[in-house]
Amino acid sequence: MLKRERMRDKGQVVSVIVVSLLAFVLIIGAGLKKRPQVVMVEAIAEQAIPADTIEPVIEPVVEEQVTSPAPSYPEIERVFYNNGKFDILSGKMLYTVMKDSSGWSDPVTSFCSDHAPDMACMLYEKDEAVIGGDRLIFADYEYESLRDTFDLGAPVNVVLKFGEGYLIGANDGLHFMDDWYSDSLMKADLLVTSLTEDDDGLWVGTFGDGLWRYDGENWKRRYLARDTEIFDFVSALEYQYPYLWVGTPSGIFQHDGGEWKQLYLRDSTEIYEVNCFLPKVFSTYIGTEQGLFVYANDSLQAVPAFIGKPVIGLFKGDNDIFVATRSDGIVTLKGKEEILRPEQLPTIEPILADTE
Repeated sequence: MLKRERMRDKGQVVSVIVVSLLAFVLIIGAGLKKRPQVVMVEAIAEQAIPADTIEPVIEPVVEEQVTSPAPSYPEIERVFYNNGKFDILSGKMLYTVMKDSSGWSDPVTSFCSDHAPDMACMLYEKDEAVIGGDRLIFADYEYESLRDTFDLGAPVNVVLKFGEGYLIGANDGLHFMDDWYSDSLMKADLLVTSLTEDDDGLWVGTFGDGLWRYDGENWKRRYLARDTEIFDFVSALEYQYPYLWVGTPSGIFQHDGGEWKQLYLRDSTEIYEVNCFLPKVFSTYIGTEQGLFVYANDSLQAVPAFIGKPVIGLFKGDNDIFVATRSDGIVTLKGKEEILRPEQLPTIEPILADTE
């Protein structure tokens, strides 16, 4: 009995040992399957390896692409036009483009380029040109000679033929100079930017001093009741019956002698920064920093070809309208004839920094 029990206990111990061994074998086997193969290589420290047994590593050669910036063209700052001749202020130089039997010429440097950096306006009158800027200059039509030069004590911004003389809008006010070059100050303490006449009076736009009207005897400042400061800064003025056109950095305004109206595109309240007007019998063209617009049939519309292009000048041609843009040259409105391309102006080459 005792012997049988001992044999049973010994069998249990053996079973436990066998099971344990089997489990150990399984664990070791699984570990060997998962472990990466290790390759042992005998090597001696500081042993030289023959060079011809080493495969050279060739690094790919990447050529650095050096691209030159595209040349930039100077922007057109101002444009003046008279009878087949454009005077173009760009890059502090004045260029002339003229039309002959073969078409429009390339731009040539004008005789008046020495005065171009200070040039703000130009009025063509008979056989002479009146140039306003740092000084007031009277030159012949071809600018081959300067007839007279006057320092009015302040820069000149706009000149308008008025009776037997000229109205001169300057930084210190409105001057009148008669045909004998006698100067008098009509209205002081205004920085005058634009001038136009209607049927019985004079309109004066200023920079920061508002919109004024002079009826020959009295001066009166004009403003809107809903916004008394909206005409503080006037950038353009034109009159053609029955409308006065007022351009400001705050939008386009139309006045019929009684009512004032601000113009927007249909379903839009966007503000347009006005540079110039060209009134015609049945329509008025408006050049802005945001493009060209036309007002006709009591509606303001954008001209698609000029959307987003700053328009700085509008001029009447024989059968078309000339449109001068700041950076896209000068073209006709309908025929799309190119008068001046940007690449015709002197190129400003970019300055590249020295690299080591």
